[in-house]
Amino acid sequence: MQRLDRAFMFCAVLCSGLLALAIDARAQSWPNRPIKLVVPTGPGAATDVMARLLSEGVSRALGQTVVVENMAGASGILAHQTVARAAPDGYTFLFTNTSGMAINLVSFKQLPYDPLRDFTPVASVCSQGPQMVSVNSTLPVHTMPELIAYAKANLGKLSIAFDTTAGAAAAAARLFNRRGQLSLIEVPYRSAAQMAQDVAGGVNPVMMSSIAAAAAVVQAGKVRRLAVTSAKRFVGLPELPALNETLPGVVIDGWFGVVAPTGTPPDIVARMNREIGAFLTGPEIQQRLISFGLATEGAGTPEETGQVIREMQGAWRALARELDIQPQ
Repeated sequence: MQRLDRAFMFCAVLCSGLLALAIDARAQSWPNRPIKLVVPTGPGAATDVMARLLSEGVSRALGQTVVVENMAGASGILAHQTVARAAPDGYTFLFTNTSGMAINLVSFKQLPYDPLRDFTPVASVCSQGPQMVSVNSTLPVHTMPELIAYAKANLGKLSIAFDTTAGAAAAAARLFNRRGQLSLIEVPYRSAAQMAQDVAGGVNPVMMSSIAAAAAVVQAGKVRRLAVTSAKRFVGLPELPALNETLPGVVIDGWFGVVAPTGTPPDIVARMNREIGAFLTGPEIQQRLISFGLATEGAGTPEETGQVIREMQGAWRALARELDIQPQ
C-alpha cells in the first residue's frame, strides 16, 4: 500500500512538473505570429489613436506585431461580438471601453455578447476619462455654483448641448440637470464638432462634452471650462473642480481597457498584462493620454480589471434606473 502511495505521489509530482514545463514553454513561444487588437471605432477616433499607441509599445516588448483592426458602428457591438467568438488562443484581443462593458447593457434589450461571461479581463488602460461642463464665454458665470444659481434664476431659458454618440455625455448632462434641478433644455447632437461650434457661437450656452471635444473652442477663448464629472479632479487640469465638489454624487467617468476571449490561457493574459503595465509607466504615453482628456493609474491586475468592469456595470444600472433610461 505504501508503495502505491509513493508511486501515486511520484506520478502527481511528475505530472505537475510536466504541466509547469508545458505552460512555461507556451509562454516562451507566444507570440510566434501577429496579434490582432480589435478596436470598436473607426480610424482617427481617440479610442483608435490610443489603441495604436498601445499596439506600438506592446509590439516592441513582445517582439511581434500587434495589428489594430477597426470595427466601427453599432455602438461597438460588432467588435465585441467578433472577439467574444474568436479562438481563445492569445492572438485576438479587444480594446474596449465603458460603453462596450457597461453602457450597452442598459441601452439595449439584447446583446449578442455578455461582458462578463464572454471575456477574460486583461488590463486597464485609462482609469479616468471624464465629461466636462463648459459654457459660452459670454455667459456671466465663471464657476459651477454661479452656473447653477444663474440657471435657477432663468429656469427653462438655458439649453445644454451634448453628443448622443457618446452615451456618457448624454447621461452626464441629464444627471447634472436632474440633480441640480436646473430645468435646462436638453439639446442632443450627433456630431461633437458641430456641437462645440454651436456652443462657441452662442446657439446653446452650456455644453457637456469630453475634454478633447471642447479643446479647440476653449483655446480660441469662445468657451469656458467649469468642471469635470470624475470623482476627483482631472490630473491634466488640476485647477478645474470636479462637479462632485458642488453636486455630491454627480460622477460619471470613462474607462478603457483590454480584454480577451474567455478561455485565453492565464499565462498569456499575465504576459500581456505585464507588457501593457510597463508601457503605461512611460511619461510619453501618460502625456499623450492627458492630451486626449484621459489619465491612467496603470494596468492593475486582470482580477482588478474584472472588478472595475463589475463596478461599472453596477453604477450604470443604478444610473439607468434614476434617469429612466429605456433599453432599445
